[in-house]
Amino acid sequence: MSSVQLPLFNGVIGMPDGEDLDASVDAVLEPFDTGGIPVLWILPAGDPAIVPILRARGFHTNGAPGMTIDLEELPALERPAGTSVEEVDDVPDALRDAATIALTTNGLPADTADPYLEALDRLPDRTTVRTFLAIREGEPVATSTLIAEAGVAGLYNVGTVTEARRTGLGRLVSIAAMAAGREAGYRVGVLQSSEMGEPIYRAMGFEQRCTFTFATRVPVA
Repeated sequence: MSSVQLPLFNGVIGMPDGEDLDASVDAVLEPFDTGGIPVLWILPAGDPAIVPILRARGFHTNGAPGMTIDLEELPALERPAGTSVEEVDDVPDALRDAATIALTTNGLPADTADPYLEALDRLPDRTTVRTFLAIREGEPVATSTLIAEAGVAGLYNVGTVTEARRTGLGRLVSIAAMAAGREAGYRVGVLQSSEMGEPIYRAMGFEQRCTFTFATRVPVA
């Protein structure tokens, strides 16, 4: 939980313990209920019985494909003319540009960049998170994040500014992050796809392996 009143910054991952699923869900949600805090609950493929329980408690749910790729089969990185892709974790202004693009293109307000960057600074091992920024004719236009954990290369925070969409930049920054994971010795790339991103990832060679459930609840004022 955090002081940021948005679900992305306050959440739960996984299935609760206990034989009484209703009681277990209530126990998990108690601090969120007490504080009137918005919550995002991410569920991997598991017991589908929890979905109606969450809906009964005011959650909206949707599925997100969990996808993988053999990084040896990753397409080549082809940069359009006038476009570069840079790793920007050691460049504060560029990292802020990347964070702002990632957050705002995924539906969050620009002022969430500060708490996001603060969270990055607090990571026990900052090297597990690597940020890539596409720059076209001097302007930041797309971004992606590689999170290397648990033996796999995870692709996150892919976003392209509105005026530059449908020009291949999402594919470009996705391949850049996955190529960096391969160069670091990882064999498998993973992601959870949005509806917009799924056909792009399939065209890159990703295959669906499971479905995650994203359950969101925002308290009524």
